Amino acid sequence: MEVFSFEKKIKHYSSYQKILLAGEGDFSFSVCLARAFGLAVNMVATSLDSRESLMLNYSKAMSNVKELEARGCKVLHEVDVHSMSQHPFLIRVRFDRIIYNFPHAGFFSSERNRLQIWFHQDLVRGFLKNACEMLTAIGEIHVTHKTTFPFSEWKIVELAKEVGLYLVDEEQFSLLDYPGYENKRGAGMCDKTFHVGMCSTFKFAKLLYSSTTSWSGCFGINGPHMQRLHQKFVMGYLNSSSEMHRASYPFSDWEMEKLTKEVGLFLVKEEEFSPWDCSCAASSFHPGTLTISLWSVDIVDMACSYLESLERKKPKHGHKNLRPP
Repeated sequence: MEVFSFEKKIKHYSSYQKILLAGEGDFSFSVCLARAFGLAVNMVATSLDSRESLMLNYSKAMSNVKELEARGCKVLHEVDVHSMSQHPFLIRVRFDRIIYNFPHAGFFSSERNRLQIWFHQDLVRGFLKNACEMLTAIGEIHVTHKTTFPFSEWKIVELAKEVGLYLVDEEQFSLLDYPGYENKRGAGMCDKTFHVGMCSTFKFAKLLYSSTTSWSGCFGINGPHMQRLHQKFVMGYLNSSSEMHRASYPFSDWEMEKLTKEVGLFLVKEEEFSPWDCSCAASSFHPGTLTISLWSVDIVDMACSYLESLERKKPKHGHKNLRPP
């Protein structure tokens, strides 16, 4: 992606994000995102199938792959989600979003069978474990999954906790949000669609603190532990300076103005910041809404402090010592 290209979005996803798509069937979901972005140079799309099996199993797979490659997307075949973090191309890459739509281990028995559910859980657990190692610090893993019985028995939120992830959000999934996406069976009659029914996109992020703490809901970037850590860092940095900072929640909870007052600074001006204003401001994360705040030393506060110090240094008898402390 060019540094100064305009951001384009579709539902949860942005052209600014580094996106990995796992377990793609005929790659129609990847194509949907790529068309929304115009270019797909920040995307990597993978499937377990070989290129040859794609041609046999999916009628539109090769045309979708060719379109993705023409838009700059990297397409990888024969990528197993159980070991994708060790793939030669992926081992050193980190992603802002890792997406797996409707994971399925294949049909071994009835969907209600406990052994069948175990196979599905093993697949999801393996994916989440690998995806966790491939995330950026503020990245998210998205799993779209049916929420009705027996699919609810997969308990993917609990599986995520096992590998150090927490649930950021659960949002109802709709095919209408992704024009051109065709959800394929992927096993047996591969090229056939299936009834989506009630399903959700589960968004997971890394736990940044140990789950042994007694606090509830304190994990991740929104938790009080992280707020205090960020505040401590800012307190150590602030001097007479300018500070660029995200203005949206949870970053707004850092209470920047309050922190600066504690170290004798006052807010001169706050204005919206745009990466386009700085030719060298390219970033690997989506900046969102930013403000740049200009801080200066609080002269009034300094003067008061100085006068107080003079008062303390007055000789008990005789003249006043007027030299500065």
